[in-house]
Amino acid sequence: MHIVERVFQIVVFMVAAFMAWGGGFSRWESLPGEATRTVTYTLYRTLPPPPQGPAFCKFLTLGDYGLVMPCNYQPPFVWWLRDR
Repeated sequence: MHIVERVFQIVVFMVAAFMAWGGGFSRWESLPGEATRTVTYTLYRTLPPPPQGPAFCKFLTLGDYGLVMPCNYQPPFVWWLRDR
């Protein structure tokens, strides 16, 4: 039973670290024409979208869903401190 608790702790810590570093979960939807709707869920929900805010690049994709990271690999709070 202790191994299950330890695995749970490691998984939760890794997800928390990924989110704090600026990672997020994203979904892409193709719209008519060549448009794409992107919905990204991050810890930093109040940041403006690009080009005013930090840009996110695909890190891992599984169909229409995936993980994203900041394109410059800096956590968004660095952008917030520098540009706000």
